[in-house]
Amino acid sequence: MKHLDLAPCRASLAALATAIILPGCAGSTSDDGPERAAFLTLMGDDTLAVEWMEFGDGYVNAEALVRGSRTTFAQYHLMTSGTGEVAMYTESVYAGGSSDGELIRMVGLVQGEEGRALVTTQNGEERRQEFTGGPGSVPFIDMLHWPFEAALRGQVSGGGIGDEVPTFTGRGMSFGLIANEDGTWGLRHPSRGVSTMWLDEEGRIVKLDGTGSTRAYQLTRTSWDELDQVALGAAFADRPLGALSGRGQIDSAVLGVHFTGNHGSPQRRGRHIFGTLLAYGVWWRTGANQPTHLSFDRDIVIDGDVIPAGDYTLSSIPEEDGGTLIINTQTGQGGQSYDEALDQARVRLRRDTLTELVEGFEIRVVETDDGGRIELRWDDTVYWVPFTVP
Repeated sequence: MKHLDLAPCRASLAALATAIILPGCAGSTSDDGPERAAFLTLMGDDTLAVEWMEFGDGYVNAEALVRGSRTTFAQYHLMTSGTGEVAMYTESVYAGGSSDGELIRMVGLVQGEEGRALVTTQNGEERRQEFTGGPGSVPFIDMLHWPFEAALRGQVSGGGIGDEVPTFTGRGMSFGLIANEDGTWGLRHPSRGVSTMWLDEEGRIVKLDGTGSTRAYQLTRTSWDELDQVALGAAFADRPLGALSGRGQIDSAVLGVHFTGNHGSPQRRGRHIFGTLLAYGVWWRTGANQPTHLSFDRDIVIDGDVIPAGDYTLSSIPEEDGGTLIINTQTGQGGQSYDEALDQARVRLRRDTLTELVEGFEIRVVETDDGGRIELRWDDTVYWVPFTVP
């Protein structure tokens, strides 16, 4: 494996070199040398992200390969003071699988006359954001977890894990920390749910189960040399995953009723869905990201209940033998929001097995011999409700 130079005093933002806060390097490496490790994050059987991390005395260097709507490679440098204050932060993101690709974004912590700021350079434009990070704060980088380990290790060395991890990039969100009875820890994203972490006594993330979050990924820790950076970069440079959960459209005319709407379309990616990824008896947004919307321009009847024409969101509670479809009058809310008081109806889902696997979750409205059906299709399963018109 090729080991790139990760010296903590290297300035990765040449355009900002005169302004970046670069503390002296004396004592930045412990007597025992830096500790290296790697994270592999899978979504089903697809590689989502790979992280290579180097932890030293008061600094973290990291590199990451991320497969999203496009493949990117990034380099990060974080240095902290003895009190946990952020002393230096740089970020360089490249298109493709290595730092040989086009530089598409740079971020640096700078000191100016008006105080400290994060400066982002992208698409030829520079944006400044006041730096408000306090002691123990780390950058939030979507799909990456080395900053959380940096924060957790710092908390442990300071006396114990607290109740949150504050971040200083993006919207400056804080991630909740939840001590579970079995010794694991919950990591709560402000909007995407809770992941479960297994930590060692020094705050290292041994593994992470993200099935409690909307991303539903799995992270494992391994040695730095186990994941060949050059080979992985070459393999995935031109193989992005695309949108992790695209938006499916509903536009069907059945029994003289025009149905329209949209829903998140998470991908199966080799996972068994119902009863495994989606636990039975648990409320599900019935898609991903934003809520599932369904509108129809005439009243319909489901199991004797008249559902007036209008705009609704759909969610569900899947069960092994069927479950419940929830038709709710609230629209425009966040994907995890649900107000039971606004339910228009709860109707019984039926369940059948499909003869072919459905890779991306889909909703169909179809005509049948005795009326119509609203179908929720994913993996080898279709949940459905029948409907007629008055």
